[in-house]
Amino acid sequence: MTYLGLDIGTGAVKLAVVKGSAVHRLHCSVLMGELPREGQRVACSDALAKELRDLVRREKISVKNCALVLPPSAAFVRRVTVPFMTAKQLKVNLPYEFHDYIQQDKDEYFYDYAVVDTLEESSGGAKKLDLLIAATPKRVIQQWRSMLRRAGLRLAVAVPEYLTYRNLISAYEKAHEDDHPREYCIADLGYRSIRVHMYRGCVYETTRVIEYSDVPVRQVAMGPQEEADRLSAQDRYTRIAVEILRAVNFYGFNTPDSDLQDIYFGGGLASSPELMKVLRETLRLNIHSVAELVPNDDGALAELCPAAVGAALEMNGR
Repeated sequence: MTYLGLDIGTGAVKLAVVKGSAVHRLHCSVLMGELPREGQRVACSDALAKELRDLVRREKISVKNCALVLPPSAAFVRRVTVPFMTAKQLKVNLPYEFHDYIQQDKDEYFYDYAVVDTLEESSGGAKKLDLLIAATPKRVIQQWRSMLRRAGLRLAVAVPEYLTYRNLISAYEKAHEDDHPREYCIADLGYRSIRVHMYRGCVYETTRVIEYSDVPVRQVAMGPQEEADRLSAQDRYTRIAVEILRAVNFYGFNTPDSDLQDIYFGGGLASSPELMKVLRETLRLNIHSVAELVPNDDGALAELCPAAVGAALEMNGR
């Protein structure tokens, strides 16, 4: 079956038409600046529904079933270890694993989980489950479902952003069984912030968010610049590289058996040769484009649309 991966960011919407594990088409379109927003992100609204409806028609995309990327603010994702239990028991117990994060009625959330591993006690004790669990407000899903319906689309699945990359890694490792890293760092170089995700194989570990505290970096990443602007850009790029290095080092400090060697870059700023040069000089890692993880990728577009592809791949494993 074919799905439309949909990633609505702070300034652009990314689309991925995916059938099975094959990417058939990628598209990125800048969003209108006057769209209603919640914080930095575009809010569900009639205006957004119209924008999506017009975009799908303009690009002649006939796929209606959507795999939506949930932004970090819309989902809690945790790694937990629990006593071994059945799927029915897990359904009852999952809400209690979020008691430190969810203050509202637990019934106001949807919950899901993936089994990472079954742990055997060396002393012959009871088995345990290593789980990746997620929760998202029902009202958020309903808002997106309603908005997509007005756009002429249907919400088939909603995937937290952190887990979309897991799907990319899983597909990549299946295609490269004998030649793939043991650990992955994926850095989304956005114009407003950077998100650095860590994975062991296709298992999500943690994320570090790096916010920009001064003039938007986008201004110094585009177009011809005066000498003073170039020096300013160099300084900002160096600071970005140092912050990413700190995130990598912090992960290594908290994961003593880590042997992270590979980092994959995507997002709008990944197209800046100057920034990538600074990153290569600063990071003691193998530098890749996240496009390498996207099945039959489309170069520059794959760097912008990996989460949309990963969301659509979610249905490939169901």
